[in-house]
Amino acid sequence: MIVIYVAGPFRAKNQWGIAENIRKAERYGVMVAEAGAMPLIPHANTAHFHGLQTDEFWLAGTLSLLERCDGAIFIPGWQLSSGSKGEWAWCDEVWLPKLNLDLHELARPAIERFVSNIIDGKED
Repeated sequence: MIVIYVAGPFRAKNQWGIAENIRKAERYGVMVAEAGAMPLIPHANTAHFHGLQTDEFWLAGTLSLLERCDGAIFIPGWQLSSGSKGEWAWCDEVWLPKLNLDLHELARPAIERFVSNIIDGKED
């Protein structure tokens, strides 16, 4: 099974903002699943853990999760997240396939093509 990491901002000014960031990541994760891959959404994995460890702990942990994935999608707003910027740079370093989703209306077909290309590449 292909696993696709969903990258985007988690932290926000308040709990409401954090919850909104989680829901946004989940919406993109649904599109990944509908395209035939397993989404890994770190936002949802630790949704209620904010404040239990340092930001550095969570950033190191999510990077460890990313290392186990077949590709990553970067959802709109990811450029505002220091964690996502680090994940983007890591993908560049190791040549992990990544998709920059800047235009929401094009997200679904772009995700479908991205997942299909990774699946096709794994079948060689």
